[in-house]
Amino acid sequence: MADVYFFDERKHLSVLAGLEKIFHEAGLASLIKAGDRVAVKVHMGERGNTTHVRPQYVAKIVELVKGLGGKPFVTDTTTIYPEGRFKASQYLETAAMNGFTEATVKAPIIIADGEDGYRGERFPVRKTLPGFPLKEVEVAEEILKSDVLLVVSHFKGHRMSGVGGAIKHLAMGCTTKRSKAAQHAGHGLTFDPSKCNRCMECVKACPYGALEESEQGPVHLPEKCTYCLTCMFTCPNEAYNIRENGKALFQEALAQAAFGVVEVLKSRGIEIGYLSFLQDITLYCDCVPAGSPVVGNIGLLASLDPVALDKASLDLVDRAKPLLEEALKVSPPDIIGKINEADSLYHIRLASQLGLGELEYRLMEVKVEERKE
Repeated sequence: MADVYFFDERKHLSVLAGLEKIFHEAGLASLIKAGDRVAVKVHMGERGNTTHVRPQYVAKIVELVKGLGGKPFVTDTTTIYPEGRFKASQYLETAAMNGFTEATVKAPIIIADGEDGYRGERFPVRKTLPGFPLKEVEVAEEILKSDVLLVVSHFKGHRMSGVGGAIKHLAMGCTTKRSKAAQHAGHGLTFDPSKCNRCMECVKACPYGALEESEQGPVHLPEKCTYCLTCMFTCPNEAYNIRENGKALFQEALAQAAFGVVEVLKSRGIEIGYLSFLQDITLYCDCVPAGSPVVGNIGLLASLDPVALDKASLDLVDRAKPLLEEALKVSPPDIIGKINEADSLYHIRLASQLGLGELEYRLMEVKVEERKE
């Protein structure tokens, strides 16, 4: 049974004080030795998103790492879809818009997979799943160069996996475009020609040249496709969709990729710790303007086990009072997953079956003494 430490911000005034306390009590501080290069992995938010982890919290983590003699850098990887984080240079501009600069977080910001998103090293995935076997994972270069990885997750909803937390940060956030594409191939892409009016907007929008114009309509070139779904979101007639069981297959890819990343890092002696922010818990991820929270802010979680951390996060959301109208129409367990029409526990359970962590956990509440005025 894994230990998951919980700071309940509903009972306290200072989240920063809680962050410092949980960082030490959960054992994250013990991972860091003087001189260690520490990757603080965080999603810094897409353009238009305002619900990502606040830069003040990341700056506090940096401060704690420096206090232990570590050498921190803040990091993430590029996206396969063509928005404000498609290239490293674009991501740095977007991060600055969202308040993440070297001046604000007090550490260098390095995009781990390079300018175009292909800098990394490939490794076989030792354990695979029969439904959608993922054969290899390409870990981002700068993650591999670290001595310690701190995975800082914003727990929230996700259209494909129900929710996104530590497991998704490992699988998608620590890998290159090639590995992201391999995982997204799980949900695949379908095309209904009867809905196509041959406007070719999808062909124009595809950033990879994976669609070609023809007299019969767009032609899909699978060898070039990353399954970024730009075509689906661009098509005015909803001719594109994911395959029928695509969400489950995508989650199978996530679980395998996360397992593969952790196995690679551990084989290189890289220590890993996890923090989860249960704040601004929206239906959708930080890659989009995500709307109003499903439930109110809950607090912070920390653990050395990503599976237990995600399971505890899911459970705490289900116990909280719903705020969003859609959430009032469903009942626990997994209220966010039900709205997103995905079984959120599926990839968490698969990750546990692969050996990434434990579903059973002890929730250890962390408290801070606060001055009463």
